[in-house]
Amino acid sequence: MPKSEFWQEYSKSGEPLMNGGRPADHSPESEARPYNYGVACVWLYRLTKDNDIELLFQRRSQYVDRHAGEWDISAGGHVDYGESIIEAAVRETKEEIGAEISQSDLYFLFSLNNNRKRIAYIYMVDYSNRPDNFHFDDHEVSEVKWVPLSKIEDFWNSYAKTPLKQDVPQLLIIKDFLTSIKQNANHSK
Repeated sequence: MPKSEFWQEYSKSGEPLMNGGRPADHSPESEARPYNYGVACVWLYRLTKDNDIELLFQRRSQYVDRHAGEWDISAGGHVDYGESIIEAAVRETKEEIGAEISQSDLYFLFSLNNNRKRIAYIYMVDYSNRPDNFHFDDHEVSEVKWVPLSKIEDFWNSYAKTPLKQDVPQLLIIKDFLTSIKQNANHSK
């Protein structure tokens, strides 16, 4: 990530601040700033032919400076200064895994301000009946893996990067969401 990039900052209540942005780093000086920065988190899921449901995880490449080789959300990253959260979600999905999604594909699930100087905005995308044409042009991701609903919690707890492992509320909300999608699909048969 170039040092000349600036991230969008937000007030504690989640309002974007038009203050020139936050330097794109995790230095002590940047962390000392009084405002939060935004992170767009995108989870792709799909309903399989046998009405199971799967969630896509990405493995961070060895070329990244944080959490190299660890499993993470489908796609996501920082909101650039002046960019909307939804624009960041679409951009990061394309940049990280090469998936073409539109703003209308995004289903906002929840936001999380966990006192780590960031507000995470969690989106779900139904990727059913779409081809797995993933590519990793920017070298942030080395591979992706579809994990069935019945194994998501074990995979999350065993293989996810440490900050994601510790994010139990996100895991529980996503599992509940996917369980309801699966139940609705089974009832509509």
